[in-house]
Amino acid sequence: MATIVDRHGVAVIARVAANPGAPSALLERLAHYRPPVRKALREIARHPNAKAAALLPCLDDPRARRLAAAHPALPSEVLVALLADSDWQVAETAAAHPALPPKAMKAAIDEARAGRESASAATDL
Repeated sequence: MATIVDRHGVAVIARVAANPGAPSALLERLAHYRPPVRKALREIARHPNAKAAALLPCLDDPRARRLAAAHPALPSEVLVALLADSDWQVAETAAAHPALPPKAMKAAIDEARAGRESASAATDL
């Protein structure tokens, strides 16, 4: 597959990234391709063979970011950072991720409760 990418470049990167047999090292190489191929980043973000090194560049693309936030290989410290993402879908996906540390999950729940209580108090005025 790497030979195909070397020979045909941008024209095939997204299709190679979508190949279920693509190895993690190749996905990492494709994720770091410059200029980035956005469709390839989305394919990498949902690929079961992707490792953290391939997923991190996916966070730079808004659509791939939403997919990467759900990936099991995304490191927990990245998930914690994504809780504060400006895209609510990314933050929600990170909050629901099973690898989110319990302490971060509790902090997110406490923050949501505090926000709800202050919003409720403001409407009571």
